[in-house]
Amino acid sequence: MEQDTAAEQVIEKLVETKEPLITEPDTITLYNTKTGLPSKYKVYSAQMLLRKLQQRDSGGVPLFTTNKPSVTPKIGKLKCYLHKDDPNREHYEELGFPTCPKDNLSAPFHVKRHMQKRHKVEWASIEDERKEREKQEERDFQRSLMTRVTEKPPLYVSKKDREKLAEEK
Repeated sequence: MEQDTAAEQVIEKLVETKEPLITEPDTITLYNTKTGLPSKYKVYSAQMLLRKLQQRDSGGVPLFTTNKPSVTPKIGKLKCYLHKDDPNREHYEELGFPTCPKDNLSAPFHVKRHMQKRHKVEWASIEDERKEREKQEERDFQRSLMTRVTEKPPLYVSKKDREKLAEEK
């Protein structure tokens, strides 16, 4: 509830201000009415905030509100590869990669997209390492096949032949 009063205070301040723009913007929390996800919004003018609050979807339902909706957001449990708890974190530290706090991704696809969009250079490096590792595994497999093919198979000697060889000696 205190978040609602903070937003109301910011709105009142904007309405009372005679100037169209504020040099020091206030930050308020707006909630997506469909997902319930909160987002911080910097407000420079009353008109700017009103435009944001008047945005509607195709059905005419408001997209944002200052009051926390009853919809609870779906939060994932997957973490960014650069998260401090990632098993490869030590290796990423050696490479000089930054740490990312993102830990609420809901699907492996979202983790991949997060990496592609937010950590482009790091993602490219991780992908290069993965591809090189796969190539090396393929080469090792090919070598093992070649050694098996070139090896002579053991000669099978039947029991009768072994007995004959033993008698001849």
